[in-house]
Amino acid sequence: MLSIGAFSKISKVTPNALRYYDEIGLIKPAAINRDNGYRYYDVSQLQTILMINKLKSYNLSLENIAVILQNPGNNTLLLSHLKQKRRTLRQTLHQLNYSLNQLEQDIANLERGIHIMSYLDQIEVQLKEIESKNILFIHKKMSTKDYALYLSQLYNTIEQEKLTVTGSPITIFHHTEEFDPDCFDNEIAIPVKETTAGTRQLPGGLCVTATLNGPYTELSSVYVKLQQWIEKEKYTQSSEPYEMYMTDPHTTAPEENITEIYIPVKPKA
Repeated sequence: MLSIGAFSKISKVTPNALRYYDEIGLIKPAAINRDNGYRYYDVSQLQTILMINKLKSYNLSLENIAVILQNPGNNTLLLSHLKQKRRTLRQTLHQLNYSLNQLEQDIANLERGIHIMSYLDQIEVQLKEIESKNILFIHKKMSTKDYALYLSQLYNTIEQEKLTVTGSPITIFHHTEEFDPDCFDNEIAIPVKETTAGTRQLPGGLCVTATLNGPYTELSSVYVKLQQWIEKEKYTQSSEPYEMYMTDPHTTAPEENITEIYIPVKPKA
């Protein structure tokens, strides 16, 4: 048997962390002295703490680690958690590489005397007359994390009702007082040919529009440019803005995504 101090020294896990792991049921002492409360661990538990350390190094949560430890022979469960974490880490790495490239570009531009926000000048704004669209839609308050779920529901409806898709997916942003990524008043939609109980017309009309070639994190830059154009050219927003996604984010690298942004407008009185 090993004292908590010896177990801590070998495993490189502090006694406080070991006590916390005991509290949450992650790894419990093999024995506790009733007289003085000292904790003791079996040598066999060293492999368990090593596994905990390994899984923590992959940024798995303690809750997920506990589930894995509670199912020691379930390699399918362990594999599922590791593959999910691999996807997350790859996405994080990709985003970090993108941010590094952007940083390098900004540094290079600044060294040449180019303003860090000069990229806004490269965003082309157009005023277009847009045709109305018949859309299959889901309109409710949602989190940004819910987009894929509701979009999947729409495609399921299209398949079940044998509807004909006529355009790319759309998000319509209804009025909200402030930005809240966990509670957007949004409408997820797909243009379709047929008119059903679940469809409506997205009105056409005059729109100021621009296209983003890049990750969704850059969308704010396009909206800033559009608002600047609207103010300068003396227009006013007349209806809800919307985005049309020309590429599938699940099969397209973030920097290669293409998103069209539309803001319905009318001349100021």
